[in-house]
Amino acid sequence: MASSAQKILLVTSGSTGNNVFCTPAIRLLRKHLPEATIDVVALNKLSAEVFENNPDINQLFVIKNSSGLDRIAKNYTTILLLNNSALKKLRGLKAPYLLIPTMNPEVHHADQVMQFVANWLGVAVVEDDRKYVIETQQSAEKLLANYALSDTDVLINIHLGCGTTVLHGWKFFYSRRADDKKLWSIEAYIALGKKLHALIPNLKISITGTSNESFLAKKFEKQVGGTINLVGKTKVSDLVALMQRANLFIAHDCGVFHIAAATNVPIVGLYGPTNHVLTGPYPIKPQHIVIKKAEMTDISEQDVTEAACELLKKFPRK
Repeated sequence: MASSAQKILLVTSGSTGNNVFCTPAIRLLRKHLPEATIDVVALNKLSAEVFENNPDINQLFVIKNSSGLDRIAKNYTTILLLNNSALKKLRGLKAPYLLIPTMNPEVHHADQVMQFVANWLGVAVVEDDRKYVIETQQSAEKLLANYALSDTDVLINIHLGCGTTVLHGWKFFYSRRADDKKLWSIEAYIALGKKLHALIPNLKISITGTSNESFLAKKFEKQVGGTINLVGKTKVSDLVALMQRANLFIAHDCGVFHIAAATNVPIVGLYGPTNHVLTGPYPIKPQHIVIKKAEMTDISEQDVTEAACELLKKFPRK
């Protein structure tokens, strides 16, 4: 039975998006166990950035194998594994733990993580619990200081890559791009950028990604004039600050997409065969438009342009 005297260790994942999905559950734990020790394990440094400065967490660890986790497990009364994929990296884990059930494709991933924790706590989830928690101490003004951006400029942020391009860079993109069903092509993003520039006065487009995705940025920047290239220059906290300044965010399903959903920025989400119910924006807001097609290649630049213009008109930045 859960109690405030508990020392709880939450094991998350090595995925930025999946770790964002865990933040409502962590807030739920803190809400009902305000005096408990709540520590978190992420499986790599990049995904751990999601939890930096999180007020609901006592200590954050980056642990990449089961022996590392076993070394600290004895310090905890309860270990909750919040992602099934963690077991693949933690083979041989000896410490006792509770594992989240296999995902139900008809319920959002974040809701399922939160319900798992709620069941352990013996509490009900209320609507106000359904929101991401990502903290930032950064400012968009500082991040964009070198780019001559005025208050009247329309800033659209586009994220070009995904988890596989983060890991493998150009080697993945040119040899195995079709293997990732989440990706919209760089050629489509370039055509979109040109179309948006033709329609929107005072438009600035910023692009984001890790340094491993600089090959995408170079191609986009070469063909879309005036691009603010932030690829390789942002942490999660910077991205949150950027979204607070942006008028609009456009991307396919990726970790940065879910970081954007933690803010109030209007979002155009691009989904092909991947499940937008399981990993779409959360919670869905009026300023979110999801374009869902059978394949990513079925999404046209015109589809995205129309959605972008609709959101810019309905939700002007204040």
